[in-house]
Amino acid sequence: MDEPHEIGRALDAELAAEREFVADARQTEHAPKGWPAALLMFHVSMWRERLRNALNDISEGRPYAPPPDNADEFNDGELANGIGTPLADAAARSETLHQEIASLYEALGERPFTWYSAKTTTEAVLRVSYMHPRIHLYEYVNENGDTPRALRLLEDAAVDMRGANAPPLILGAAIYNMALVRVAQGKPQEAVKLLEEAIALRSDLKAAAAADDDLASLHEDAGFQELIG
Repeated sequence: MDEPHEIGRALDAELAAEREFVADARQTEHAPKGWPAALLMFHVSMWRERLRNALNDISEGRPYAPPPDNADEFNDGELANGIGTPLADAAARSETLHQEIASLYEALGERPFTWYSAKTTTEAVLRVSYMHPRIHLYEYVNENGDTPRALRLLEDAAVDMRGANAPPLILGAAIYNMALVRVAQGKPQEAVKLLEEAIALRSDLKAAAAADDDLASLHEDAGFQELIG
């Protein structure tokens, strides 16, 4: 079983990344592409709130409310409520919820818990309070022109998940993303090795790799073809 303190260190790393992101956005954001930082942090906070509530219910012996069935449709409706929220407010609420999730997880430890593809509290906490916001940070930074920094966010995530001994559901996704980093850096052989590792952890990633446009430059690589064949 993964130790809660190992997961806690990874969550601390995500919190540090978010603080840096928010501080930078408050200084430099101007007509950003995609979601503005405030709306991004509002979105992250709402998903953290749902998970926090569920974990709190478990800790008090109550049934918990599952996440919405159609997440995309639900997000579209919910985001309208976040328009106009100041970045400082959205970030502060997101941070508070993140810390509450970390405390609840430390008390609960790993136990069965269903949250979409997550089947344990460990998987759900890392998915909702680390990987989900980390991908949004990556997308924002990349869309707004700082690709090297964006790639570092994904690479750091893989390092953090290895360090946390994250379960295969989460670690596989993080390593897959690291393979995308290596492709962007022009390192195809390293990318193929990482994809092999990711698929060994999560067989569903084979189909994802075959259809991923970000891996198009590997399509003629014999190792890649063998991997997805």
